Amino acid sequence: MSFKRSIDEIKTQPLNHDSGTKKVLFNYQDYDTPCRQISIATFNAGDVCEEHVHPTLDEHFYWEEGEGFFTINDEKVPFAKGDYIYVPANSPHSISFEKTSKCMCIGIALDWKNS
Repeated sequence: MSFKRSIDEIKTQPLNHDSGTKKVLFNYQDYDTPCRQISIATFNAGDVCEEHVHPTLDEHFYWEEGEGFFTINDEKVPFAKGDYIYVPANSPHSISFEKTSKCMCIGIALDWKNS
């Protein structure tokens, strides 16, 4: 089943990591797919997503604007507009934002038939 959504019609909601907001373009509940979610996330300068781990979820981030730093497995990785960051499942990671930032986030489950 295909569908189309306008970002302007999607309700903004808080992120799970006590920082930033998101608009969810796609969520897995109605589809048999390893893609758990596709969202557009927005963060303010100074925001921080504290360290956390997704044991069975790979995350992909494409930065549409802004800049800051990921810390992934204790490695500090800068990001800016146009960058893509991959965070493998079970990797401790945090994000700090130097400027107002916006990204597309895609979460892919590794064990999706059992989740």
